[in-house]
Amino acid sequence: MSTAESPTAAAVSSGRPNQAQKAKEAGQQFEAMYLRQMLEEWMPKDANDLFGEGTAGSVWRSMLVDHMATTLAKTGTIGIAQLIVKPEADGLKGK
Repeated sequence: MSTAESPTAAAVSSGRPNQAQKAKEAGQQFEAMYLRQMLEEWMPKDANDLFGEGTAGSVWRSMLVDHMATTLAKTGTIGIAQLIVKPEADGLKGK
């Protein structure tokens, strides 16, 4: 590892994510799951003009909700993942 390369960059480049990266990914996955459930309830269920009819409409609606939840979780604009990961990261400093 070169002196300019951080330990996080070295772990990612070597294919082995470190503990902080794993915690961040788990936090984002949890946030996406939570947002997916919220968005699923918020989306109109009777909007056939918007999503289409039948199975195709329900699949399109589901894909839209999934994409929105994943994108929001990755951008960190809601902040649920940071709330989950921060206490864990602080706890790892003492070890």
